Amino acid sequence: MSRVAVVGGGLAGLLSAMRLQEAGHAVELREATPHLGGMISPVRLGSVEVDSGAEAYAVRGGVVRPLCDELGLEVAGPQGTPHIWWRHGTFPMAEGVLGIPGSLDDPALGVLSDEELAAVAAEADLDRAVGSDATTVGDLVRVRLGEAAVDKLVTPVTQGVYSMPPDRMPLSAFAPTLLEALASEGSLLAAVAAVRGPGTAAVEQPIGGMFQVINALAERFQAAGGSVRTAASVASLKRGGPGFQVSLHDGEVIEAERVVLAAPAAVTNVLLSHLGLDVPAPPVRTARSAMLAVSTPELADNPVGSGVLLAERDDTLHARALTHYSAKWPWAAGREHVLRLSYPEHVLPTRADALRDASRFVGVEIQERDVTGFASIGWESMPTRIDASNRDFIVETALEAGVDLVGAWLDGNGIAAVVSGTGRVLR
Repeated sequence: MSRVAVVGGGLAGLLSAMRLQEAGHAVELREATPHLGGMISPVRLGSVEVDSGAEAYAVRGGVVRPLCDELGLEVAGPQGTPHIWWRHGTFPMAEGVLGIPGSLDDPALGVLSDEELAAVAAEADLDRAVGSDATTVGDLVRVRLGEAAVDKLVTPVTQGVYSMPPDRMPLSAFAPTLLEALASEGSLLAAVAAVRGPGTAAVEQPIGGMFQVINALAERFQAAGGSVRTAASVASLKRGGPGFQVSLHDGEVIEAERVVLAAPAAVTNVLLSHLGLDVPAPPVRTARSAMLAVSTPELADNPVGSGVLLAERDDTLHARALTHYSAKWPWAAGREHVLRLSYPEHVLPTRADALRDASRFVGVEIQERDVTGFASIGWESMPTRIDASNRDFIVETALEAGVDLVGAWLDGNGIAAVVSGTGRVLR
């Protein structure tokens, strides 16, 4: 049995620590902030505690549901239909993949003109080879369904969810089975229906919030004998004794045979430099949101379903998306309605901003007296995607020095990607 130091108490750090502890190692986990969870953490709004960061995981790949099952967490898919907001009206989002519909009956097609709809309908007559050489989501949709489908159906979704235009989204990363399904089904709409599956949700969460995974991991890790400290930031990482010395700012020194770095890229870069390794940190971005708990009675009708994405610029709106959290995840419904608004990184949303933007999005005037809770939230170090070859080089470079690396900055900013990446520590 070896002693292992895990630096970072987000999902990657906690899951790695639990796996190693249960494999027979003695694991010490240290987290710099006062709370575990990283970008999966709760916030209390009025009478309910909800996710302040990541709220769901992608079902595709089937890696997170088994973890939830293992932890004894019941899961559920979202309720309601998300919508797309245009100045001239609000339309449902396509029930498909990345805004691509899986049927001509999809209500999302109501945003298209008759001519644009005819182009989508004619797609079934195209040869299945058309678009087979496409490399991005935008390329494929454009050649199969037309420019209007890219602009009105897909772009609002990819910009609102991923902050990326469809022409910059590789099919291999965002819809890896779509071309294969196109070859099999003969049309893009049929391919989307086959990939999505009838009535299946693309995402789900543990009932009670995504942060329940963090709570369950921490509880199980500690029950197995693991050690956790928060508000315990690491100052240096050096070779010493049989392995490493991990020194904290408060004076604690951990002697460990192995080290797992599950910290943000910038912190990992600094600690690896203490070992003489130069691993450049990739760029990061900032994500900002505001959350409201309100008692407005008209919201009981869920006027925009589970939420709405901004499809076109409107200078009177600062937010670019709204999630009716308590409609999307009914466990959170009660006396109050929980609304979550997403903002560009240069906007620091105030309570007044959130009230105004939420009222515009849902089409209901929310009064100040209705507000029972408010939070303005900023994530300053959201990782950006790095290519697989670069990730493998970074991981192997650190591993040669005896250090394991895990986390969203390496494996992708998604729950499923992070969970998969932690498998590296069981070597």
